[in-house]
Amino acid sequence: MAFRKDDMIDEVNVKAGTLDWYTKNKKLLDKSVPEVVILDKAVGKTHFSLIRNDKFQLIFTHSTSDFKRVAVGEIEKVDYYDGIRIQLTWCPEESFMKVADTTLEQNYFLVRAEEKKLI
Repeated sequence: MAFRKDDMIDEVNVKAGTLDWYTKNKKLLDKSVPEVVILDKAVGKTHFSLIRNDKFQLIFTHSTSDFKRVAVGEIEKVDYYDGIRIQLTWCPEESFMKVADTTLEQNYFLVRAEEKKLI
């Protein structure tokens, strides 16, 4: 399966949906790689993106012509050495990002995207 997740969003799930997958992608989990684009998808007036930045944060952005929501989480809050599970959830009212490790006691963080109204 390809690392990019653009094909997982389409006209069917653009208004409300969940993406959930497990990855051991070396670039994503390598701090020496400055930025990794995981998702960059536009469907009509809706745009989704997920990147890992140079601060080792995952940034999930969900935007429409009415709002822009951004969730930021630190990958180092989980035990990422054996891979991580990423879950993105959205609907007209809210958007979330959950990231978990694969350990038995499963550490995770859940971030509700902060909304910025567009003028």
